[in-house]
Amino acid sequence: MKRVMLLLLTSILLNQQAQAVTPSQEQISQFKQLPKAQQQALATQYGVNLSELNQNVNSEKVTNPQVVSSRSVDDAVVTEVDKGLSSATGMQSDGDAKKEGKKARVLKPFGYELFAGSPSTFAPATDVPVPSEYVLGPGDTVKVQLFGKEYKNYELAVDRNGTITMPETGPMQVVGMSFSEFKSFINEQIDQKVIGAKANVTMGELRSIRIFILGEAYKPGAYTVSSLSSITHALFVSGGITEVGSLRNIQLKRKGRVVTTFDLYDLLLKGDTSNDTNLLPGDVVFIPPVGETVGIDGEVKRPAIYELKQTTTAQQLINLAGGLLTTAYPNASKVERLRSDGTRTVVDLDLSKSKNKKIQLQSGDILRVYSVLDEMENIVKLEGHVHRPGTFAFETGLKLIDVIPSITELKANPDLEYGIIVREEPNIRTLSAIHFSLKQALTQPESNANVELAPRDKIYVFAADQSRQLNGLLNRLRAQARLDEPAKTVDITGHVRYAGEYPLTANMQVQDLVKAAYDLKLETDLDYALLKRRDFAKNITEFDVIKLNNAQDLSKTLQPQDKLYVFSINGKRDSMFADLIAEIKSQTNKQNQQKLVSINGQVRFPGTYPLAENMALADLIAAAGGFTESSYMITANLSRFKTNLTDSSEFEIMPISMDEQSLKTTKLEPRDTISIQTIPEWRDHETVTLMGEFKFPGTYAINKGETLAQLIERAGGFSDKAFVDASIFTRSYLKEKEQVLLNDAERKLRRELVSSQINAGDSQNAETVLALLSQLEATKASGRMIINKQQMLDFTTSVKLRDGDTLIVPQINQAVSIIGEVYAPTAQVHNNGWSLDDYIDAAGGFNQLAESSDVYIIKANGRVVSNTGWFGFDTSIAPGDTIVVPTNVDPIPALTIWKEVTSIIYQSTVAVAAVAAL
Repeated sequence: MKRVMLLLLTSILLNQQAQAVTPSQEQISQFKQLPKAQQQALATQYGVNLSELNQNVNSEKVTNPQVVSSRSVDDAVVTEVDKGLSSATGMQSDGDAKKEGKKARVLKPFGYELFAGSPSTFAPATDVPVPSEYVLGPGDTVKVQLFGKEYKNYELAVDRNGTITMPETGPMQVVGMSFSEFKSFINEQIDQKVIGAKANVTMGELRSIRIFILGEAYKPGAYTVSSLSSITHALFVSGGITEVGSLRNIQLKRKGRVVTTFDLYDLLLKGDTSNDTNLLPGDVVFIPPVGETVGIDGEVKRPAIYELKQTTTAQQLINLAGGLLTTAYPNASKVERLRSDGTRTVVDLDLSKSKNKKIQLQSGDILRVYSVLDEMENIVKLEGHVHRPGTFAFETGLKLIDVIPSITELKANPDLEYGIIVREEPNIRTLSAIHFSLKQALTQPESNANVELAPRDKIYVFAADQSRQLNGLLNRLRAQARLDEPAKTVDITGHVRYAGEYPLTANMQVQDLVKAAYDLKLETDLDYALLKRRDFAKNITEFDVIKLNNAQDLSKTLQPQDKLYVFSINGKRDSMFADLIAEIKSQTNKQNQQKLVSINGQVRFPGTYPLAENMALADLIAAAGGFTESSYMITANLSRFKTNLTDSSEFEIMPISMDEQSLKTTKLEPRDTISIQTIPEWRDHETVTLMGEFKFPGTYAINKGETLAQLIERAGGFSDKAFVDASIFTRSYLKEKEQVLLNDAERKLRRELVSSQINAGDSQNAETVLALLSQLEATKASGRMIINKQQMLDFTTSVKLRDGDTLIVPQINQAVSIIGEVYAPTAQVHNNGWSLDDYIDAAGGFNQLAESSDVYIIKANGRVVSNTGWFGFDTSIAPGDTIVVPTNVDPIPALTIWKEVTSIIYQSTVAVAAVAAL
């Protein structure tokens, strides 16, 4: 019994998957005889739903067969031919795929998407009228309604013998009759056997039929379907056709013979179902492999890979693809063909000619139909600082003001002096540029400023308060450059509003480039600008001096890659043309001398300058910004380097008169150096500062050779509280020198900190170095120069003053300071009976970092007294002295640099403390 139940449930499970097997009536009866609880247990054990089971056991009802789960057409197996076509269509052909960054399209076989995304069940219609040619068979149910003298309803099933039975007529053989024949037959029987009654005949439940779906179906096998099913129904029941299968040669076989062939393209392209034949029991729907295929891509309505049924022409393939799009350009079509040797070739095809439309395609061909060009021809474009940018129709004689008829077309604050028309040369498709003055065009429409336009011109109008956005145009101009034709761009740098690179327009002059940069800024040096020019034939850089206030220079015509340097009257020049100086030096050889000259001394911007052709001394002085106030105007020195370029050279120094005529006539040669001298006895304003205990402290102007004693006398001498012995005298150049030493020490300490010598040591050494670094960073050099009272006050031996000197005289100080490596750095009131050790003990004593053997004293006047000799200090500790306990750096050999700057650090500390106490 269990074996029977197992077979029954197995058949039901299979039936749920594919409707391929139907359980017998005997199996069903045995299962229904089981108790309900046992039925439920068996159903649970084998994963069967009892409601579905009860539905399945009714063999007389035809259930809608469940379709194989939905799938994407991409999941199907692809034929080798289709693989070749798809990969070929994925190639970037003739640069089309690169155009506008579009990706190449991969073609897919046509028609298979019909079976993609199918619903989870497929339900052929069961409520449609039964066709009159429907043939009755066992399992069909008919409904007969008698009316008239009698009113009765019968639902009669055709049994296995092909008969139905009515009480009024008895058994009747109906199998093999069409539905229309059956209705006539019943009416006849009722007329003959039931007096006064009429019959109305309709179909009831239809029988199920067993068919086979074989070949390249998604799920081939045997299926139970409705007797109204057709070929298309069978295809959907089996999940569709794999991409290995043919859509155009689907065969319906009956008793071993092909009854009909169904072409799915008729259904997909024409909606024609005339060959979608209804199925009979035992029919076989056979799907053979796909036949020959060709692809079509580009400007057609349905680009895809199509299956060929017979010899096909290019026009027929286009028809299959739905025809050409309106954007198609058939004149430039191509056929990509796979040759017998395995290589691909391309055949050009002009499909505008009827003979080419009839060309026969081969399996594996790809027909590409390209599009018309995206660019329009007879138009002009307006872009930039305008209210209505866009495209305008071109017509012969169209001029600039026809596109921009008035100032109202422009946005606020336009640049009316500079605009650009970008023109495309029609024969070679290269770009050129034309500049225009919109102001002149609007005010003088009959002049050449009102430029006549050409097809495909682009007009650019700029804002006065924004930089020019020309990167796209400049990139295209650079891209079309060649060895014999440099990029048509020019450059302007320096003291202009919008420095940068600009298109070289037709007949462009220096003044046009200045206008392109929206003119010069205030305080521009009009007497000296520099135009760099590249001689591409000789591969050298040349240059000219341009006077921006000279009409002839402003009218100089520019050439590709020219660069104009514009200078401020107050700005340095050497950094601006450093690139030019480097170019000149790099191109120097036996044939090309180094065309540089130098000027030093009393000019505003001394330095090295390019030597222009026929450059005179006056030009070099103008380039250097002119003379300073202190320049000597009688003579200058000219140093000239002479060589025969073979085996000898010499310098010649000659005096040059500084009169106007000589400056203009003295021509310069490569490597010349001009020295402009200072007026004898010329002195700039020099000052010295007196701080602290003076009767009249402040900053004083000094005379040449004035001494400190003389200045102290002018300041009224010292006050009553002055501690003259503790005076601090500083000098600027010493301060700069000490600061260099401090910076150098800091760099060395940082380097040693990260070196392996210190990192390999203990953490205490690293902490010591970090502490010393912090002290160095906080220290600023004082520039103290030690002087005694005699050097301050004795008029015969007093120090001669220099610009920037400072003398600080503090108040009388009764304290002694203890600083450095002690536990509590402090200041103690001077005690005549105290020794060095007493003062150190008062500061807490030496700490662990102290170098006790190297203690020294900075006396109040700045003199340093060290603890050396047999008897230690050779002087007593006086008020205002500072005791310094240095750091012991002997355990860290890398810190020897610290000893070199210790005295600078502590002298600076003393000076800062003195200033703070004022």
